[in-house]
Amino acid sequence: MRVVVVYDIHDDEKRLRLAAKLKSIGLSRIQRSAFTGKLDSQRLKDLYRICEYFASDDRDIIHVFTLCGYDWSRRRAFGTYREVEQNVVIF
Repeated sequence: MRVVVVYDIHDDEKRLRLAAKLKSIGLSRIQRSAFTGKLDSQRLKDLYRICEYFASDDRDIIHVFTLCGYDWSRRRAFGTYREVEQNVVIF
């Protein structure tokens, strides 16, 4: 199943740890605070547990979208993909 994860995590260190966790379960960064990838049902459960853990502050939010192959194929991306540095802090 294809998933898209987008998040707004207030704490810089926690946000970097979340990104590392998302990468460790096989997701790829597509924006500064957005990841995507294909996950099986067990990895999807792992993702939900990770999200519950990292969205512990009432200022934090994480959205997880599950998409079928057809929906993913209909997406449109505009612009050029650029790898984002891990330690960039934007104010």
